[in-house]
Amino acid sequence: MEYFLTTLDNLLHQTAFFHLTWGNYLLIAVALVLLFLAIAKNFEPLLLVPISFGMLLVNM
Repeated sequence: MEYFLTTLDNLLHQTAFFHLTWGNYLLIAVALVLLFLAIAKNFEPLLLVPISFGMLLVNM
């Protein structure tokens, strides 16, 4: 069990989630707003959904 927890801890520390800056959080928020506009408000969904998913993937 200890080996599993150590491996999981190493995995989490090697990903980018512990190294995000304020700019990354800002662009993630913008991507979520664009995704909300595309899905809930039906504002150009064919354009905004791929753009917002791309922004989310790049900033994570």
